[in-house]
Amino acid sequence: MEMLDSTRSAREVWRREAQAAIASSRFSHAAIPRRPSTRHVISREMRVLLLNQFFHPDLSATAQIATQLAEDLVAAGLEVTALASRGSYLGGEKLPSRERHSGVEIVRLPSTSLGKRTVLHRAVDYSSFYASAAIRLATLPRHDVLVALTTPPLIPAVGLVVKALKSTKLVCWMQDFYPDVAVAFDALRPGSIATRAMSAAARLVMHQADAVVALGERMRERCINAGVPSERAVVIPNWSDPDVVRPVAHEMNGLRRELTNGARTVVMYSGNLGRGHDVATLVDAARRLRSWHDIGFTFIGDGAKRTDVEEAARELPNVRLTSYQPQDRLSESLSAGDLHLISLLGQVEGLIEPSKLYGIMAAGRPALFVGPSRSEVACTIQRERCGLVLRNGDAEGLAAAIRELAANPSERAAMGQRARTALEQRYARRVATARFRELLESLY
Repeated sequence: MEMLDSTRSAREVWRREAQAAIASSRFSHAAIPRRPSTRHVISREMRVLLLNQFFHPDLSATAQIATQLAEDLVAAGLEVTALASRGSYLGGEKLPSRERHSGVEIVRLPSTSLGKRTVLHRAVDYSSFYASAAIRLATLPRHDVLVALTTPPLIPAVGLVVKALKSTKLVCWMQDFYPDVAVAFDALRPGSIATRAMSAAARLVMHQADAVVALGERMRERCINAGVPSERAVVIPNWSDPDVVRPVAHEMNGLRRELTNGARTVVMYSGNLGRGHDVATLVDAARRLRSWHDIGFTFIGDGAKRTDVEEAARELPNVRLTSYQPQDRLSESLSAGDLHLISLLGQVEGLIEPSKLYGIMAAGRPALFVGPSRSEVACTIQRERCGLVLRNGDAEGLAAAIRELAANPSERAAMGQRARTALEQRYARRVATARFRELLESLY
């Protein structure tokens, strides 16, 4: 009995030290103390449940990041179950109700799959998934930790019931900060009954969660302001896998000519053209460079602001728009650009964090960010010296930066090399998922 009590005491000390270390260290997990031996107390591995509307094989951003985390947790010896919808991000598809992927047990729930065409379609899909998830969580065997993402918004609230009924630890993984994002996009009115109700629910979840994972320091600040104790608010940025996305030299890149239309310097935007992105400044910069025939703009992606780029492509000879490339050609696609564009509107600073920077860094290319200077993207670019940061609306400054870097390939190469090195050391998949695993173990 003394040995049992001593081991438990050591575990409690380690848990407190580990949580403090995780909360205070952003990029390195070396500072987290070694976990004491628990073989006298624990006879099985931790059971983890991941809750997100989309999972493998869906290609949405949250599905991919959740799948990669699950795969790495299983590889580390944990038991992982993923709870998701049978529908897909774009709607229509119906996936099998159960499946096993890389050791992850996937349980898919019946729900509508109308897609993202209208707000009503989204609302119906969200509501049906809330209901199915609540019912299934009540009947699943107990898991030690529930990791809930924010797709759909406020789905971690369902986890509070599981936490209360089954003593399951709850981790809220903030990919978006709701309902503030909806207010910023005018989807909800400030001070409305719906907004106040959602805000109260979000605050309750964040306050009651055992840990809240934010994508950046600004988002972490918002979490703390919403009531999360600072020691429970952790920054773990999203990531890229440097073994999957690699730099591809132009002369070896079969996609470059196809995507770039022969321009000597290709300025690329690859990813979601959503409502939170400052597409207007990017297009305005392209307009100011329309007579620079050796500089071309290639936009790859889809989203609410795709029509803005379509109009620009019809008007401007130096703008081209194309659809997403297959995942297995991502290295070629990202490497086809010489400079990459990222943007974020000021009103959503800390509410969403673009994750496309990490793929750009993996491809060894510099990034030009148009957006608020305190966002995680801006801070990372400045800290790692792998690009430039410009203000929203500064199209002339962006155009000047593009002209200067187009004329200086050695500086572009140096930025790209610094980006790749930083990614491998601090923003790689293995680094981020290891920190996630340590966070989960600190709650066990």
